[in-house]
Order: sequence, then C-alpha cells, then structure tokens
Amino acid sequence: MTGATEITQLLNHAELVSSVAQQAQMVEQNVQAQITRLQQYVTMVQNLKQVPALMIDQTIGPYRTQISNFQSLSTAISQLQQAANATSSLFGRSLSEMNTTGMSPAQWLSAYTSLASTRGGIYQQQLTQDMQNVDALTTRAQNLQQIQSQIPNVAGTVQGLQMLNQQSNVLAGEMVDLHALMQRQVAQQMQDRAGEAQAQGTAAQLAAARAAAMGLTNQQEQQTTQGAPDFDLLQDQ
Repeated sequence: MTGATEITQLLNHAELVSSVAQQAQMVEQNVQAQITRLQQYVTMVQNLKQVPALMIDQTIGPYRTQISNFQSLSTAISQLQQAANATSSLFGRSLSEMNTTGMSPAQWLSAYTSLASTRGGIYQQQLTQDMQNVDALTTRAQNLQQIQSQIPNVAGTVQGLQMLNQQSNVLAGEMVDLHALMQRQVAQQMQDRAGEAQAQGTAAQLAAARAAAMGLTNQQEQQTTQGAPDFDLLQDQ
C-alpha cells in the first residue's frame, strides 16, 4: 500500500488494535489459569510425604519449566495489551477530530504533522509520543510471536492464543507501514513547503477543534466541582 491507500486504512487499524487489546486481555486470563493449575499440581506433588525427594524433583521439574514458559508468555501478552491500549488513544483521537473537522484521513495526518512542525511544543510532543507508541506496538507484537514459537504446542493449550497470534502478526505489519507513513509525512512537512498555506489552514482547524474539546472538558468539570478554579488550557511551548 502507498500514499492515500495507506492512510485510508486508519479505520481498519483502529479496529484491529482494539481487537488485539481485547483478545490479549482474554488470553492473559487463560494463561494465568494455566499457571495456577500447574502451580497447584507442583504443590500437590511436593506434599507427598512418602515419595523420595529426588523423585519429587524429577517429577515437578518439567512443570516448573512450563510455569516459567507461561510466565514469559504472560508478560509478553500483558505488554502487547498495554501497547495496544496506548496506541488506541491515537486512533480514538484522530477519528474524533476527523468527525469534528470533516477532514479525510489524509487531510488529518497532514494537519497533525503540520501542527507539530509549525507550533512545536505539546503538539510535537504528542506526535513523538504517538510514533513511539506505534513503534512499541510493533515490537510487542513481534515479541509475542517469538516467545510463543519457543513453547511447544502452547497455541493448542491456551484458548484464544492462536487467534491472538494471527491478529498480532497482521498488526505488526500494519504498524510498520503506519510508522513509515508518519515518518514520510513528517519529512515532507519539513522539506516541501509548496502547499504550506493549505497545510497551515488545516493545522489551524485541527488546533481549534482540540481547543474546543478541551474547553468542553473544562466546562463539564466546573459543573461537577463547586468552587473549582478555571483550568488553563495547555499553551504552545
């Protein structure tokens, strides 16, 4: 995918990231259930009083290995879920702002990167954080693929893991594409000023939409908090 084709996948990206976050939460619960079951079995064997200690160690050794593997898998899934939730904020914000301003995905991305390059400050910080979150999500998805591949038959043992693997594999590729697209857009904003006037116009529109949204939040908070002072909108640095 290139150009407009890539950015029009924004809605699909948002749905996929949300699905991965939900699936990861479910699979993490199933992994924890497997860990608990194995730990209970190890405890039961250890409590056998008439069995030699050496035999107990030999018996529970493989189960301890399985517990360690599942704990590594649990960590990878939790990290994937956290990264997906962090990236979901980007898509939630972008879709809301496109709905408010009437921008297309391509126009929104142009305005977003233009806002960061021309205003700097919190706008640049937000763009940098979003790109880091997209990059981290790619890494976490790839990490899950690697860890689960090292545990024999784990996909058949943990319910939902196979689907999560499939989704995270697709997600990793999509996030690589999205990160590259955002990088190209940033580079274009820095190098190509032919459409500067239009870009600044859409950037100003996006900034106004964000200010309006923050103003609404301020108003709602004042209505629910008696005597609360006006909260100042973040200013450009």
